[in-house]
Amino acid sequence: MLDTRRGRFVLLALGITTVAFPLAILFTPPDPYTQLVVAGGVVAIALTAANLLSHPTVYGWFQKE
Repeated sequence: MLDTRRGRFVLLALGITTVAFPLAILFTPPDPYTQLVVAGGVVAIALTAANLLSHPTVYGWFQKE
């Protein structure tokens, strides 16, 4: 699954979301609207980070070390 960029993207996005989403819900106030906004922000940041980390150049940097 790590052979393609899409596979790396999906794996990273799921991993980041799996860790960040429960933490975000845990530390936000109990207001449903606030939790919805925070959850949307977590998903947006997770997708952006996964896209950056799955780029071939960045992934190559991690493989060298």
